[in-house]
Amino acid sequence: MNHKYIIYMKAGPYCGYSLEEIEKIKNNEDKLYGKFYWGYGGVFCHPKRVLPFVEESMKSGQKIYVYFSITNSKFNSPIPLCHFKSTNKENWQPLEPEVVLVGNQYSLVCTNLQKTDFKINSNEYISMLGDKPGKNLNEYIRYRVDKSCAIYNPTITNVKPKNITISYVSELVEPYCIYVK
Repeated sequence: MNHKYIIYMKAGPYCGYSLEEIEKIKNNEDKLYGKFYWGYGGVFCHPKRVLPFVEESMKSGQKIYVYFSITNSKFNSPIPLCHFKSTNKENWQPLEPEVVLVGNQYSLVCTNLQKTDFKINSNEYISMLGDKPGKNLNEYIRYRVDKSCAIYNPTITNVKPKNITISYVSELVEPYCIYVK
């Protein structure tokens, strides 16, 4: 399974929740609201970078899928439970009552979280982020970099395959990427 436009993220235990608990919470949000919020922080995949990527995929008529690989590192954040969302950081609305976002600055808006087990060759995806967009995903996802917007480009043949196991997939839906607090 290789979708053309993806957002790749590492997922694991987060702010006291196991990955299994997070999966259950997100599936409940999706059932109640027709979407779920996958929160994250840091400087990678800032909404100002994600939204132009979304626009590009829409012009080509392609959906964006979020691919998650599992990491065992446990992350804790001093940011408390979020209660508000915004598409522009100016107009804030309350999050739906059953939404659980802890330790986040941003959130992808997704639907249909599916547990999977397949591999992608990270050398066949081109990262659209960073100071030099165009690196293959394998070169971009290093050290503290744990997420990226990427485009499938299987024409790269001179690089040894570097497979990543994808454990969850979801579809990105409107409004795609938001600010939360």
